[in-house]
Amino acid sequence: MAHNIYNIAAAVITLGISATAAADDLTKEITVEKDIVVQEREAQKLSQLPQFNLPAIETKKLSWTDRGVAAPLTHDITLLPPSAYAASIAKSPYRGYIDAGYFPTFELGVSAGYRIIDNDATRLGAWLQYDGSDYKRNNREGDKLHMRDHTATIGMNLRHSVGEAGTLDAHLAYSLSAFKSPALTGDPTSQTANTVQAGIGWQGTAGSFRYNAAVDYGFFNFSEGMSTGSMGGTNIKPLTENHATITLGGVYGLNENNYIGADINTAFAGATNTVKIISSGAIFSHEMRGNYNHGYVALTPYYRHVASSYSFKIGLQLYDTWGGDNGFRVAPDIRADWHSGDKFAIYARFTGGTPSLNSMSSLFAVNHYINPSLAYGDSWRQWNVDAGFIIGPFSGASIEAWGGTGKAKNLLMPALFTNFDNLDGMYSAIDFTNLHYGVALNYNYRDMASLRIAYEGAPQEYDKGNALWLDRAKNVLDATLTVTPIKALDLSLGYELRNGRATYEVSPSGIGQAQFADNLYVQRVKLGDVSNLRFGASYKITEAFTVGAQLDNLLNEKWDTFYGIPAKGISGLVGIGYKF
Repeated sequence: MAHNIYNIAAAVITLGISATAAADDLTKEITVEKDIVVQEREAQKLSQLPQFNLPAIETKKLSWTDRGVAAPLTHDITLLPPSAYAASIAKSPYRGYIDAGYFPTFELGVSAGYRIIDNDATRLGAWLQYDGSDYKRNNREGDKLHMRDHTATIGMNLRHSVGEAGTLDAHLAYSLSAFKSPALTGDPTSQTANTVQAGIGWQGTAGSFRYNAAVDYGFFNFSEGMSTGSMGGTNIKPLTENHATITLGGVYGLNENNYIGADINTAFAGATNTVKIISSGAIFSHEMRGNYNHGYVALTPYYRHVASSYSFKIGLQLYDTWGGDNGFRVAPDIRADWHSGDKFAIYARFTGGTPSLNSMSSLFAVNHYINPSLAYGDSWRQWNVDAGFIIGPFSGASIEAWGGTGKAKNLLMPALFTNFDNLDGMYSAIDFTNLHYGVALNYNYRDMASLRIAYEGAPQEYDKGNALWLDRAKNVLDATLTVTPIKALDLSLGYELRNGRATYEVSPSGIGQAQFADNLYVQRVKLGDVSNLRFGASYKITEAFTVGAQLDNLLNEKWDTFYGIPAKGISGLVGIGYKF
């Protein structure tokens, strides 16, 4: 057995030596080449689609905030829309704009602005606007008047954000108005008015507490005062007015649904060279009053609850006035809203207070032909109820209805005073019952067309009607159809009817007139119905360049804007808009 193992081992050793020797002698280099042919395979659907695994998103609810500025009760139709000179909330790729329009009866409008600084933290913009008109027109009494009115305004706006601490806002504007005060006999009076508006405000946040503070100042004066007539025919020195408002407010969020807060407002107005109207037996007359100062302070604490489908606010306004009907008063501030999905919403308001200074600048903004020497006291709401609802949209259609009533103290309404020139631009302070109601139908067809038909009505008495209508209209019908046949073109056709417009003549003598109250007698004087057929067109040539037109009173109807002041005939503006 040992002999066999020895023989096998010897054979293995011998074979290994022979293989090694052969490997040293057999060496050859070989080159391999391979052709690659591309073949297209038929596409096949994946059995599974890719999925993205994103982190979970936490739902956030916006916290409630309330920042409002009370509007005065002296509203009326404006002949031209306000210029959009302020910096918009949305970020725009353009820093400047210019809009200009002209109409052959000499109407000219120019508006321009530019953001000097425009970044995430600071926006500083400058702007200007000019509106001018010059036309001859008969008023409803047949008197031909030459109406001239030119107003130029220049201003600046600043908005600066200080991180998450808050935002600073400031504004400054100056306006110069030059116009002719018409007269039924003799030559019209050349008049100019200067207006300065300035303000600065801060809005900040500290945890769950949000607060705001603002100071606003205004200056206003005329170049010519009221004619003294029987006192020698000379003019009184022109009125000059300064007014200021200070606003403080804060709200604390108890949680995302409940808030408590308070607002404090104080305002002051002081005028020099003023005149007041007095009753002298059977006639009215005027006497010098000199300086006149008045103002108010108001505190409004409240609680507000906000839920997904409803919200309500419960508050009180405590306010004190001086310089007029002095006194401390309390008014409600209760508001509620509820909606069901996006097809029905209802709201109600029970409010009061909110004094208005009736500053000359606020009256002049609506009516340039106010008396240049009369200064007025405060107006305020004793109480006011408003409610309304919206149904829809269903297949593009929706219905709105609203109404309201209330009591206002010393509400200013244009009036004619016996034995004064009817164009003296006077107002009467009335304890007024506010009552109005309305309904509207809206329809939208895709992005191609929209239609709105609205009606609003109010009674008409010396001390009753819609407190926001200086022309005391009984019925107002407004219909507007807007069509967008192509994306760049907008066409609109509208019609407004204001029926039953009037003012009232006031007299201390009751001869031939209906007795009213407080030994005053009034009679209704018609102003004529507004029948305004209007047309508008706008075509966007590029994103930055637009041409357009807005034409009014296409039927060339006649009515008085205020008594004795004729409305324009066919008028409007045709022009361009360019953003850069």
